[in-house]
Amino acid sequence: MEQEYCVRDGFALPAEFHGHPGGISRVVLGPGARHADRPAALDAESLIIHTNEYQPGGTSGEAHVHADQEQAFYILEGKMEVWVGEKTYLAGPGDCIFLPRHLPHRHRNAGETPLKFLFISAVLGR
Repeated sequence: MEQEYCVRDGFALPAEFHGHPGGISRVVLGPGARHADRPAALDAESLIIHTNEYQPGGTSGEAHVHADQEQAFYILEGKMEVWVGEKTYLAGPGDCIFLPRHLPHRHRNAGETPLKFLFISAVLGR
């Protein structure tokens, strides 16, 4: 495949379920992201970007940690409640939540409308 450097309309890419009840993820960019099921996605060495949509009540499930990634959520629409370690945040459009590696976190749609956000991650230790 010829190398591309632009993904258009990330929220229209094929929907994927990544284990979060009520949530849909669309892989935009990441290590090994581009393949037959994701022909518009872009490959990258360590940067990961997904678009995410959670319906009201959608959640990440139980708290979890990532030993090999720093992550961030950038809220585009709706309200997200996020638990990071011992802190809780209510985030809205334009807010960014940072999730350091090794720190337990979870999140949910805290509103009555769909939540749209970007999931951004850097794979560490490669």
